Amino acid sequence: MTIRNLLRGRPHPQLLEIPARTWLRELSQREGRRLTLAGVPDDALEAIRAQGFDAVWLMGVWRTSPEARRMALAHPALLREYESLLPEWQIADVEGSPYAIQYYEASPSIGGDAELDFFRSKLQKMGLGLVLDFVGNHLGRDHLWLDEHPDRLIQGTVRDLGKAPSNWFVHFGADGVERVFAHGRDPYFEGWSDTVQIDLRRRATRDAHIATLRRLAQRCDGVRCDVAMLLLSDVFRSTWGVSPDEANGEFWEEAIREVRREHPEFVFIAEAYWGLESRLIELGFDYSYDKSILDALVHGDLATLRRLHSLSFEERRTRMHFLENHDEMRAMARFGKAKLAAALLFIATLPGLRFFQHGQSEGWRVRTPVQLARAPEEPVDAWCRDVHERLFAILKGDVLHSGEWSPWIPSLERSDSGLFGNHWRKDDVEWIALVNLGSAAERAAIRPQFIEHFEAHAMFGSREAPVVLHRQGNSISVALEPGEAIVLQVSAQPAPLPKGSSPS
Repeated sequence: MTIRNLLRGRPHPQLLEIPARTWLRELSQREGRRLTLAGVPDDALEAIRAQGFDAVWLMGVWRTSPEARRMALAHPALLREYESLLPEWQIADVEGSPYAIQYYEASPSIGGDAELDFFRSKLQKMGLGLVLDFVGNHLGRDHLWLDEHPDRLIQGTVRDLGKAPSNWFVHFGADGVERVFAHGRDPYFEGWSDTVQIDLRRRATRDAHIATLRRLAQRCDGVRCDVAMLLLSDVFRSTWGVSPDEANGEFWEEAIREVRREHPEFVFIAEAYWGLESRLIELGFDYSYDKSILDALVHGDLATLRRLHSLSFEERRTRMHFLENHDEMRAMARFGKAKLAAALLFIATLPGLRFFQHGQSEGWRVRTPVQLARAPEEPVDAWCRDVHERLFAILKGDVLHSGEWSPWIPSLERSDSGLFGNHWRKDDVEWIALVNLGSAAERAAIRPQFIEHFEAHAMFGSREAPVVLHRQGNSISVALEPGEAIVLQVSAQPAPLPKGSSPS
């Protein structure tokens, strides 16, 4: 089964991010021997498939720049973080940022290219796709382009270096020429000191990037494109100015078109911010991050959340929804037991790409820096795991994939209600995921089209007492405390509950 049948062809699929380095260390400790990708036990992959995931994003597989590793072992803030997380850390635990790439070759530490290909074949046999990273904005600062193709990189002057030394560095070239190069940069922050900025304005650079993407399309089923919005032409020009060798048109539109000529099933996922998600979708991306929803949940901004929730189905279905990833705080640490269940059920039942991170369902609380190849050991939070397992069982239901979605809006006079819901319907079956994201208890009156049979699939939250549903004419009444959530199934005829989703 190809990834097109899942992440593109299957509506509202599920993707799991796995940090390659730390995951292999974790499995090695479990098995009592050093494992690389070829040795990943079948049961580890079967567990992923059984949870309902359609594909794995294996984060951080490419060969990291040696200079990036050296810098990761000398950066004071990172050293303090290593010491805090791993008091017994060793030099071998630090491999440098996987986003300071030296080559698009699988790192020898995880088994190299041959084992990556073998790992992909194992995933395919289990019906799972493989997503890998593409970093179009920058490379490791000792990449061969600095010597062989310096014109493909942003160069500056000693004046630039003097004005902003954190954004520029000097490279002593193999040809004897000393050049000033820019660090990869988001215009709102200082440069990433272990990287060099690619000059995407140049035709030769774009051609080289497209050639890389063509090669990646032979190695995996899709790419997650790092900071994709930085490569938009107007964003790039506002950061770096206009080049005399300006390439015409949008890079992403050209690159996606060229790759899909040979690999029409290939999937593009954009890491995107600043409200630029829709533009990237228009250029050909299948999915883009939905950071705005997460931020509204984190800040308890109910007005913004209600506005975002009302986006059309066509916009929502192209968004990647998540509570955590390797750049974000862990969901359990950020929301706690009081708020996690409601936030999780709300975001996971939206239309679009449903995204989770390794360790999220276990309730892990520590965000491990990407420079580390070993993560601290954490206990499994039984409550969090139970919440996720019941959610995964619900997400396997066909209605939440092939049904029609609409936002459920409470029929209340108050505009500050914390009640939110996702309504799914297929034929004569309706599912309603209802959550209370506010700070006060609220009662909801739900008026489904079919009311001959209704029942709670699951109650989520800290309350142990079962939820009580009341039928009043053509409506169902339910009361939810802050942080509580419930999934209702309403149908013309009784229907069996998905395995594992029995009411609590």
